[in-house]
Amino acid sequence: MFNPLITATAGWSEAVEERAKRLLAFRLGTEGDGVPVTMQTLLERCHHDPVASARFLMIVPPLTAQRELSRTIAHFVVDGEPCPDPAAVARAALSYAGRAVAMHEIHPERQWLATLLCALFGSKRETH
Repeated sequence: MFNPLITATAGWSEAVEERAKRLLAFRLGTEGDGVPVTMQTLLERCHHDPVASARFLMIVPPLTAQRELSRTIAHFVVDGEPCPDPAAVARAALSYAGRAVAMHEIHPERQWLATLLCALFGSKRETH
């Protein structure tokens, strides 16, 4: 049975809203006059709706969010300088917002499997 209310609110939650707000507040740097450049500033200058974009990045799969945000950051300039590592900045921003960005956070079952295999074969594995 199709429920339009559930369909319209799919992917929405208080956690998504809170993470989206934190993402928008992430500071990328400052411009020459000392004005902070946040993720919200980046999205506005790239002609994206900041709130809708932040929500989108909070509900898509983690690796998709990292890829999309990296692409956006790669085309952005702060105080005349391009970002030297857009992927690292995207991971830092998403992590600051509360999104999983490390492989062991995205796929915890793989960490369990790796720990099990190390135990079986006598190897020591660093935990995160």
